[in-house]
Amino acid sequence: MTLINAISSLTMPLLATATASDSASIIAAVLISLVVIYLASIIGSEICDRLNMPPVLGQLLGGLVVGISALHLLVFTDSGGDSGDSVLIKFLVATTGLSIDGAATIFQINSEVISVLAELGVVILLFEIGLESDLKELLKVGPQSAIVATVGVAAPFAAGTFGLMMQFCT
Repeated sequence: MTLINAISSLTMPLLATATASDSASIIAAVLISLVVIYLASIIGSEICDRLNMPPVLGQLLGGLVVGISALHLLVFTDSGGDSGDSVLIKFLVATTGLSIDGAATIFQINSEVISVLAELGVVILLFEIGLESDLKELLKVGPQSAIVATVGVAAPFAAGTFGLMMQFCT
């Protein structure tokens, strides 16, 4: 019950104009989205772990599978995908009796809530990485990591600038 209360408190500003049945539908959509995201990441992680590949690669591939690239289970409106193609929208329309427009509105609020939760997850992940980092080990690989970071920023910047120059010069 505490998960529903936490999601409710996150969605309160978004639900200021929603009715009680709309807020229940939004919370259900958020929970369904979280379950799909969690299962995709766990399954992808396990598959890659069994193939002796990094589990984070499986999590990324799980996101590709449930997103707009393959199954269209979750399509976020910020990513440029058409939410009408989403399996989640079709599921909401079939199970709740909402219209397509009502389901699209709920899905838009759902994608905003999931985006906020994703940002919180990134902050928590970075904090956890900081807790587990050993400063002595970081100082040992400092020069190498500085070179990698510099090239990782400079090379895409230079390539993008060159590409734009070539595009505008033609």
